[in-house]
Parts: sequence; C-alpha cells; structure tokens
Amino acid sequence: MKKRKNRLLLPIILFAAVLILSIGGLILADSLRQARINNPAEITNQDEIPRLTPEEAYQAVMDGEAILVDTRSEAQFQAQRAAGAISVPVDQAESLVSGLDPDAWYITYCT
Repeated sequence: MKKRKNRLLLPIILFAAVLILSIGGLILADSLRQARINNPAEITNQDEIPRLTPEEAYQAVMDGEAILVDTRSEAQFQAQRAAGAISVPVDQAESLVSGLDPDAWYITYCT
C-alpha cells in the first residue's frame, strides 16, 4: 500500500518542480529583458535593440526626447521623408556617426 502511495506522489512532485522552474525562468527572462531596455549601453547586436511602435516614436520626437533618423539613400530621403527627420544613409552611417551627439536618443527608420 505504501509503495502505491509513493507512485502517486512522484508525478505530482515532478509536475510541481517543473511548474516552479518554468515560472522562475519566465520571471528571470522578463527581468533580463527589462534590464536591457533600461541600460541600452549593453546591447551587442541589432536584435537586442528594443523596438518602438510608430506611436511611441512619434511621441518621443514630439516631446523632444528623440531625433528621427532616416537611413535610406539621400535620393529617397529627398523624395519623401518624415517631418523633422535627418538623413544618415545606412551606407554612410559609419563615417557620419562620429558627428552625432552620443547622449541623444536616435530613432532610425528605413521605410
């Protein structure tokens, strides 16, 4: 009888352990994501850059918190651009980036 009781408890204990580890992993992943958003200096590749919605970008630019940067070619920029955007073509970005303010928040787009 005792052996049968132990067999019933084992799956419950294993399920509880997996559930607790999964929840802990999700909490840890979310806190790491928040830390990356709050400290962007630690970003090592473009996939780690937080993405903004168009509404968030518009609000940041309108509030004077950010500068909108068009990364398309100069011809495309001249043909049509977002109001207030500056042009830093992606093929010239490496040479032009040194002239940008390192403390400013730049929001790039290439649509």
